[in-house]
Amino acid sequence: MSHNYEYDRDVLKKLIGSETPYIGIMGPRKRFDKMLTEFSKQGIELNEQDLSRIYTPIGLDIGAEAPDEIALSIIAEVQSKFTSRTGGFLKERNMPIHERDAKSDQVFKQIYLGSEEMLK
Repeated sequence: MSHNYEYDRDVLKKLIGSETPYIGIMGPRKRFDKMLTEFSKQGIELNEQDLSRIYTPIGLDIGAEAPDEIALSIIAEVQSKFTSRTGGFLKERNMPIHERDAKSDQVFKQIYLGSEEMLK
């Protein structure tokens, strides 16, 4: 996010047409709603798949106020997205914290590589 609404709107428009799996937008939700309204007037309708990739406002709800806390909430959300986890309390998890390889019992770390297009 920049402090230029038009720039941010145009970047979002470009990202929607890509295979970007995670799009985070800082700022109030009504800023994003304004973008959707403008897109609609231009004949651009976002489908459920598009909307599922957009996280706005960005970050997990951890009560972040200061810049370092906001950064932490964003990093945590990105991590949870790419590991398909919810970001809840570990003490409430009723299964192992780490996935393990069935044969070796070694911790299995999944990483997101994206599409071939994204790797270029």
